[in-house]
Amino acid sequence: MALWRWLGETARKLRADGQPELAESLVRLAQMAAEGQADAAAEAVPAAERIAGGEAAPSWAAALVGHWPLAARVGDRAEGDSVLPAALARLRASHAGGGDAAGCGPAACAAELVLECYTNIDGPGHVVDRAALVAESLGHTRPGEPAWESLVLAQADMLVDDERPDEAIRELDARAAAARAEGGGVSLGYAFGYVRALRHLDRFDEALSALERVEAGITAAWPGGAARAAARRRTAVERARVLAWLARAGRRSPEEARAALPELREADAHPRMRPGWAEAAEHLVAAGALDNDWRLGTTLTSWTRYFERVGSRRLCLRVGLVCARLAVARGARWTADCALRRAERSLERVRREAEEFGDLEEIRAEADRLGPREVPVAAAEVLPMLRGQSPEDVDPEHQADLVRAALVERPGDALLLNALGQVGRTLALSDVAAELHWPRVRAVPGDQKAALSLLETLLADKDTSGLRSLVRLLTDAAVPAPAPPAGGGAAASTQRTYPAAQASPAPAG
Repeated sequence: MALWRWLGETARKLRADGQPELAESLVRLAQMAAEGQADAAAEAVPAAERIAGGEAAPSWAAALVGHWPLAARVGDRAEGDSVLPAALARLRASHAGGGDAAGCGPAACAAELVLECYTNIDGPGHVVDRAALVAESLGHTRPGEPAWESLVLAQADMLVDDERPDEAIRELDARAAAARAEGGGVSLGYAFGYVRALRHLDRFDEALSALERVEAGITAAWPGGAARAAARRRTAVERARVLAWLARAGRRSPEEARAALPELREADAHPRMRPGWAEAAEHLVAAGALDNDWRLGTTLTSWTRYFERVGSRRLCLRVGLVCARLAVARGARWTADCALRRAERSLERVRREAEEFGDLEEIRAEADRLGPREVPVAAAEVLPMLRGQSPEDVDPEHQADLVRAALVERPGDALLLNALGQVGRTLALSDVAAELHWPRVRAVPGDQKAALSLLETLLADKDTSGLRSLVRLLTDAAVPAPAPPAGGGAAASTQRTYPAAQASPAPAG
């Protein structure tokens, strides 16, 4: 992209000027951001800032150093509310002077961070904020600069989110012409703006051709290492999404589309890929090229939970609806219900939700038509039946639905709750399992097996707040009540003690 070309040229100049450490710091931080290594970048910033603060360093160097940790979070990590305050603070500090006095250099503008945040949180709902910020920020960049190109692409994304993809293409064309008129041009990364607009215009064949041009020029356009890897990831997930839709429409081979889907572990490692990967996976399932099983459901569940945790509501909603639709299709009632609940929470916090609201209502109706899971044995026999299953017959989602159905007949049953906690941890639904488990532990804090099961669920979920609450609850239950006054007689026998644990067999594994 323009950024990497600029960084390469700038690093060479800095080395020639006797500033090799600054050159190395800038390139290394940019590479960390491309790989989503936000923590590593944050740790490297203090030393880099000391170098960038030297008398011989360019005036923009310190701002660029501080840009990269946040760029990793809003970019590859796809964070939203969790990073917005820091991004806004950086924007206010950088743009305090306004116009050409703004404290952003040619490589990156602080507005990019806020624009990306808005997109992750609720792209369509923030189009007015995004349009105003882009208009203000473009005023202190020049065509051909990396910051200018990033802002142009952010403007195109905003237009697509505002349901104006045709206008986005015209804007990209006009900006490219302006860059050429200035004696420069735009980078190959500019093509991604066209690809997204073309997809939203249902011009999938043209989008695929644009991606093929990117693939053909990727070695020359991006330097090796993190920059090229990031470009390949973006190209791969876009290509998979387009091919999967064409396969679903019967216009390309399902096998070709399936082969284009990036490895799951790559999307796991790079959250920015996840919405596109999930969309492609749903099309591939419909085309018969990908198994719709509990493992896919668990992956999508964990992704929605991540996006909810970092405050990327629109991304959570998009992936959550895919997760719910696929869960309903395979009859996984608990997974579907949990995905719908999570999607509903996100829907309540986005501004433009008419289309997604209709999708959610449709999925909810389909889920309701499934009805409750029928239990083939008495509720007391569900756990022995599950213990007797052979490993090849185990389906955690089916197990969870049976346990939940048994809990309707035996609410508060500690063994069933323990079993639900175990299967919930397998399905990345430990938060919901804990929610159902808390009433039992609060009612009978002396049930050590129930408390231990909840503890394991909270630990698996890394729920620090829940762990503190559990410790307080068990501590309070174990502390004896104040002794009655002397001579209290029979009242002395009311002293509160920690109840004995209930003996019970282990729940189903």
